Amino acid sequence: MPERLECLFCGYLHDLDLTECTNCGASLSDATRKIACDKCGSPLLEGAEKAGACVTCGKPVHLCEKHRRKVAEDEIYCKEHESECFIVTAVFGTTLDPRLDILRRFRDEWLSSNLLGRSAISIYYFLSPPIAKRTRGNETLRRILRATVVEPGLGFAEVMLAKEDES
Repeated sequence: MPERLECLFCGYLHDLDLTECTNCGASLSDATRKIACDKCGSPLLEGAEKAGACVTCGKPVHLCEKHRRKVAEDEIYCKEHESECFIVTAVFGTTLDPRLDILRRFRDEWLSSNLLGRSAISIYYFLSPPIAKRTRGNETLRRILRATVVEPGLGFAEVMLAKEDES
């Protein structure tokens, strides 16, 4: 949510869909639009240029200087897509493949439930955007990653989720 509304009376920032300030009750019809960093929500200067567009949906992404430096060479993702399965999406070429749902469920239900799994998730989100970037335009790399990482990972996820469903 890069844009927010600032109440003219109290300065409180709100989502664009609100019509009344939740802090002071004033109408937001004359509120000023403010741009905020998509990662941390810090207000940005008026007229701040977008850092880029989300590679998944194309929405503009606004970032503060701290977060701009962190993604200098990486692909940029909006808030909605920043927790995507980057490598799998690059291999399959879409975020709509139903196999992604298996991996998301595995991440959310199995990996995030233990320390080792949460560490694996953190490492994945650190390493995978640059790998996905190189994979998108390279058919050979897509085939290699599909055979050596994606398909075995899907198989493992399906087995672990099936065991969990049985218990």
